[in-house]
This record gives sequence, structure tokens and C-alpha cells, in this order.
Amino acid sequence: MTTATMDYSETFLPRTATRRISIARAFVRFAVLYALIGMGMGIYMGVADDFTLRPAHAHINLLGWASTMLFALTYRAVPAMSESRLAIWHLAITTFGIVGMTIAMPLYFYGQEWVHPIIGIAMLAQVIGMSLFTLIVYRHF
Repeated sequence: MTTATMDYSETFLPRTATRRISIARAFVRFAVLYALIGMGMGIYMGVADDFTLRPAHAHINLLGWASTMLFALTYRAVPAMSESRLAIWHLAITTFGIVGMTIAMPLYFYGQEWVHPIIGIAMLAQVIGMSLFTLIVYRHF
């Protein structure tokens, strides 16, 4: 079996190592999507000469791209952190919060005030996600 066609689930890697790679990979994949969304917002604002979305653009780039990529690199660099059961919760809650903010903030800035509670819930999810990451760091780093 060549390296290109090898099924890594049948190798000597323990299940925790596979999960570690999956958590880091998931964070990387989300991060690059957030970067593209943030760049798209920036291009839209520049072309339309409408900077209403500036706060949403900043949040998606900082929380979505930068923080998420840092989470990915940390999980990849410190395998013990990925072995925590809290790691999957960190991924899920953080992703929920960022996606919620990515959708709700632009709507709010264009006058849809009904999404304000959704923004609050998404921001709370971000704080919970970062709290989980902090706990994982203090336990395993």
C-alpha cells in the first residue's frame, strides 16, 4: 500500500492521536473559511464604500481567523490537550459562537434589531469556549 492510498486508521496510531489530529484539522478548516468570509466582507465594504460591517469584519477576522487558527496550532503542538474530552466541547461551542456572530452581526448592523439576543448568546458561547480552552491549557500544558 503506498503512502498516498494508506488508510491511517489501520496504523499503529492510538485513537487519541487520531482524535488530536481531527480537532486540530477541524479548527484549521474553520479558520480558513472564516478568513475568506472576513476578506469577502472587507472587499464588499471597499467596493460599496459602505463600512457598516466594520465591527462584524473585525470580529470574524480576530475571533474566526486568528483565534481559531491559534487554537488549531496549539492543539497540534500539545497533543495532551487534544486528549481531553473538553476539546470537542471547545470546538463545538466556539464554532457555534463564531457562526452565530458571523450571521447575526451583519444583520444587526443593517437594522435587524431582532438578532440582538442571538449576538448576546453567540458572545456568551465565545466566552464559554475560551473558558474551556483556558481549563484545557491549565490541565494539560
